[in-house]
Amino acid sequence: MVVASMPKEKILKRNQLFVSPMCGVPLMTIKSGDFVLMDYVLKVKDTGELFDVTMEDQAKAGNVYSPDQIYEPKLIAVGQGWMLKGIDNAILGSEEGQEKDVEILPDGAFGERDGTKVKIVPARELVSKGVTPRPGARIEISGQLATIRSVGSGRVTIDFNHPLAGKTLNAKIFIRKIVEEPVEKIRELIHRRIRNVSKDKFIVSNLGKIVTVEMPDEAFTLEDIQFAKKGIAKEISKHFTDVTTVQFIESHFVKAATATAAKPAAEEKAEELAAASTTTAASTTMSEPMAASEALKEEETAEDESVKAEKNAGKAKKAQKQEQ
Repeated sequence: MVVASMPKEKILKRNQLFVSPMCGVPLMTIKSGDFVLMDYVLKVKDTGELFDVTMEDQAKAGNVYSPDQIYEPKLIAVGQGWMLKGIDNAILGSEEGQEKDVEILPDGAFGERDGTKVKIVPARELVSKGVTPRPGARIEISGQLATIRSVGSGRVTIDFNHPLAGKTLNAKIFIRKIVEEPVEKIRELIHRRIRNVSKDKFIVSNLGKIVTVEMPDEAFTLEDIQFAKKGIAKEISKHFTDVTTVQFIESHFVKAATATAAKPAAEEKAEELAAASTTTAASTTMSEPMAASEALKEEETAEDESVKAEKNAGKAKKAQKQEQ
């Protein structure tokens, strides 16, 4: 029997075990709609400029490291527009643990350049909006980002194309994990919007139509946390069509509550002891009238017996006289 050599990229790492197609175990491949965690390095092909990276060591090597940036695998829902179309297409059919080098043409990246998106405006118009015109500056006009291409003779050329429009990109992609469990998917959706808090600190339960998320203390006062919750609920509803309610629970534990609760317990015990003492005293006090009552009954009984004896003696004398 001849056994063909197996490409290294076909070895799949899952749950710390390597599973090979030669063992007869079918490998899971990425399809549209899957949740995938991946790292990547994106560069402009012509210049080699590194403009986006998810790994700290690669960021430092490319001199683009920022201490404010969070470097970790990025979540994408394949085919949902969360990532460049060229990357979405490139990972379809890929396996967990696989690495890929991909060239992405402009139509799969930031599009071709569009000449109609280049405008010339009076410099005073920008100045009136608090913008100092400088070539290369990125500005926002009417909610749209633009780049100032040139300034001269009181006029400014503004380009609303993406800075990388018309560029071909080189991408190195690392498929870290295909997320399958519903609770884990929900936790990843949370982390996508709340990245400054460890995702493991969110306690998620999925009970049919209701999803409950217990929030950690660190998330209570984050900026725009309410907007994040709204976005998370919307995404959960989109990807879990049976879910009708998403509950966010914040539990505030007050340490003084234990000491406060102990005081009433002690007072209650004291009241019980006091009540017991009162009952004993009352029982003792009640015994004296009861004794007097019993003595009175005994006296009345003695008097009745004496009266009866006198009546019987009178009847006996009368009977003797009649006989005589």
